[in-house]
Amino acid sequence: MILLDIFSSPIASGAQLFLLIVVILIGLGAGLSAMDARKTFSKGKKNH
Repeated sequence: MILLDIFSSPIASGAQLFLLIVVILIGLGAGLSAMDARKTFSKGKKNH
């Protein structure tokens, strides 16, 4: 409900765009780090 309040509140659309970009960047960062972790994990398994 807090997110709904933020998006329905009459703040400038720039704030919504900023929040959207932040969420996307966080998601991309988490995905990339997860991919790196998988790669290093599989490499470690192969080395052993």
